Amino acid sequence: LKLAVSVSERSGTTSSRAPRSAMARLPSDGARGRDMVVELVDVSLAEAEVTDGAGAKGGGGGLDAVSEDSEDSEDEERGLLRGDAGDASTSAPRRDDPRPPPPTGWRGYVARVPKGEAVMLAATFTFAFQNVVAKTVEEGVPPMQVVFVRSCISGCVTAFTTWRRAAECNAIVREADAETTGEGTRASASSGEDDSRFTIETLLGHRRFWRLCLLRGVAGSIAFSLAYVSLTYLTVGDSVAIFFLNPIFSSLMAIPALGEKPSAVQAVAIGGGLVGTLLIVKPPALFHALGVPLNDDDRRRDHPMDPVGVGVTLFSAFFCAAAMVSIRAIRGRVSALALAVWFHGCSAALGFASVTSAWPLPPVWPTAHEWGLLILISLTSFVGQLSLNYGYSHLPTLTASALYYLLVVWSA
Repeated sequence: LKLAVSVSERSGTTSSRAPRSAMARLPSDGARGRDMVVELVDVSLAEAEVTDGAGAKGGGGGLDAVSEDSEDSEDEERGLLRGDAGDASTSAPRRDDPRPPPPTGWRGYVARVPKGEAVMLAATFTFAFQNVVAKTVEEGVPPMQVVFVRSCISGCVTAFTTWRRAAECNAIVREADAETTGEGTRASASSGEDDSRFTIETLLGHRRFWRLCLLRGVAGSIAFSLAYVSLTYLTVGDSVAIFFLNPIFSSLMAIPALGEKPSAVQAVAIGGGLVGTLLIVKPPALFHALGVPLNDDDRRRDHPMDPVGVGVTLFSAFFCAAAMVSIRAIRGRVSALALAVWFHGCSAALGFASVTSAWPLPPVWPTAHEWGLLILISLTSFVGQLSLNYGYSHLPTLTASALYYLLVVWSA
């Protein structure tokens, strides 16, 4: 349609009708001071003649004018829908749209997978594989020595990766700084600082969160070290069954610390995960107390649990829950690499103290085969810690804790 605009003054003058383009211009300054009435009149495109301002009818050129005005109107509509500014007649769709097209094929399928859940799946599988390798190497190397070597190698790999990805780590630091100072992230990012510079905050995260990072590192290193020590007092089944109380501890800690109250579905998922863990590992002491019949292998392992081992494993589960809640409290404002640096640093310090004091076992010099297994454990620890940090940073504590039970499934 073509719009003809009729403007009349209320002072009593007759209205004059004239063809206009789709974008009507505002009245002149002199006319703005008076009360104006704008009337929109529809004109059919089927008419080959166009009425001009004096009432005369034009010839064949009128249809061309209507076509041009219609094209201008379409161009203007396209421009306004896209949010373009400027002259409507030149508002064609821009080809330099900054939004990339959605990925297709397998890339599109991967893009639709929930990142937090997928990363937790990878973390549990990696830790299960690491446990299998650790059980093999610990036949000749003391557990705390394994912790020390693993933390040193993984810590060096993590620090090198942080140096290579300094720009990304610095971007997270700037976002945390903008949140602290109340300034916009974009303004902070355009401050002119070198994105690739490597500073102490690049390695350890923003200073504001160093206490939480230290809590994560200390609690995590104590949890994993005590888990190794508990194997000297308990069977693997009893130790795993007690250790996987940590999702319940995490859920309880998250209520006062984070304000995350469990829903009915999440509570059922955590409880079901604990029951499933007990059915898989079949802790001999618990099954014997309940009167459940055991097979021959379980009978050979059937004996009362050592109270020292129970206490050590409970502390391990408690510290593991504290580490996971601290990661959730940070909420992605410290990079996963920085959190891994804190963990490996604290674990290396704890392992060094154990090795130098020869507790609980004196250190030994590994063989070439054992060195290869230690390097493999270090690499899996690097991948697993990054995945675990990312998962707990981007998922609610209850959801991540429920997914953590997958570690038992992979281990079985």
